Amino acid sequence: MVSRKHDSHLVLLNVLGDIIGISLGLLVAYLFRFHSFLPYDIVHKPDFHAYEKTLFLVTPVYLICFRVYGLYQTARHIRRIEEIFLATKAITLAIVILTAMTFFYRGFSYSRLVLMFLWAFSFLFIGAIRYLLIQFEYARKRRQKQLTRILVVGANRNARNIIRWARSNPHYGVVVTGVLSRQPSSIAQHFVGVPILGTVDQCEDFIQRGMADQIVLLDTDFSRERITDLVIACEDKMLDFKIGADFFGLLSRNVNVEYISTVPLLGFRALPLDDPWNRFMKRLFDLAVSFLIVFLTFPIWGLVSLLVKMEDGGPVFYAQERMGRDQKLFKVLKFRTMQVNAEKETGPVWAKQNDARRTRLGQFLRRWNIDELPQLFNVLRGDMTLVGPRPERPHFIEQFRGAIPRYMTRHKMKAGLTGWAQVNGFRGNTSIVERTKYDLYYMENWSLLFDIEILIMTFFAFKNAY
Repeated sequence: MVSRKHDSHLVLLNVLGDIIGISLGLLVAYLFRFHSFLPYDIVHKPDFHAYEKTLFLVTPVYLICFRVYGLYQTARHIRRIEEIFLATKAITLAIVILTAMTFFYRGFSYSRLVLMFLWAFSFLFIGAIRYLLIQFEYARKRRQKQLTRILVVGANRNARNIIRWARSNPHYGVVVTGVLSRQPSSIAQHFVGVPILGTVDQCEDFIQRGMADQIVLLDTDFSRERITDLVIACEDKMLDFKIGADFFGLLSRNVNVEYISTVPLLGFRALPLDDPWNRFMKRLFDLAVSFLIVFLTFPIWGLVSLLVKMEDGGPVFYAQERMGRDQKLFKVLKFRTMQVNAEKETGPVWAKQNDARRTRLGQFLRRWNIDELPQLFNVLRGDMTLVGPRPERPHFIEQFRGAIPRYMTRHKMKAGLTGWAQVNGFRGNTSIVERTKYDLYYMENWSLLFDIEILIMTFFAFKNAY
């Protein structure tokens, strides 16, 4: 088990690495501004000593911003690309604060262009140093076999996801050593490659034996009293205890506690896009990016329209009714990829692999997502947004809303051209439950940087529908 002392040392290394990255960033920003090809109309260039002194202010501002964004937490199970975006947010906030300070300090005229270069170079150096520290820590854990051993109580879908996550992210040093199941007959068998050591009723015995560093309760049938006993048993053995806090796999961290008298009440927090300012910024972003993409891809529109028309003489575009925000219906636009009247005999059905209804050109258009381009007009018109839950047909929504808890929550925001679920592989005929989980996660964690991340991933994911 990783000791708290080592955790403190790791945080200290990260802080020292960040300080080095900030210092190098400021030095290179100064050199790039005043000793490079960039024009400077004053004969006497400022001495670096004037900028060096600012490190006593710049460094604390950076470190505080990093702390605000949780970059010094020791147990952050997030993907590396998410850490990059968190660092980008923290550095951007620090630069905004420092820029504001220059307006109030009149003792020396600092170049604001240096601050812009500091933003870029500090991110470059801090990112490189943090990456090296991650690799160093990963190698150290493998060499010393210093792993966090997890015992999972409950053999279900959430347990499967945690096991697969631990295998896919070995740099976190987490290993699932065993699973407890409700079925006695499954003992000595394996669950996703992990041995089933016993039944959930034997949980306390395994805690007493100290066979893990962390107990993760995912079985949903434990009573409140039993959970309390497990917490006490884990604390007595100095073990970490965690419990799966999602109902039907759909409840994430968007939970708020408020008090009426002395009674604590749980409820859902307001979504980021419930804020009018956030909606306004997202709309501006949608308009700017959509106009740009339409302008850059305009030749493709003409070519595809001509080819679709030439193939069978049918209409170029296909309009289909979908449900958007607040359950409002709208017509989503696509380049036609199916035969004319493809659902005349079958009614509404999902597209499937090797679907015989597709045209030859349609197969190519779907493979490269070109058929989705006309939906940019839906975005410009305001029916859709660039990033959000994909819109579904009313016929299927009626099937899902009663079977999948919180499914209709997806309709609290505009439908998207692409989404967090889609770039993670949940497109077409895939699990609606998993897709809903990803959609809700996106809605509860929205930011413009998250939108940019998803758009970038969309161009490289190539996880397409049929």
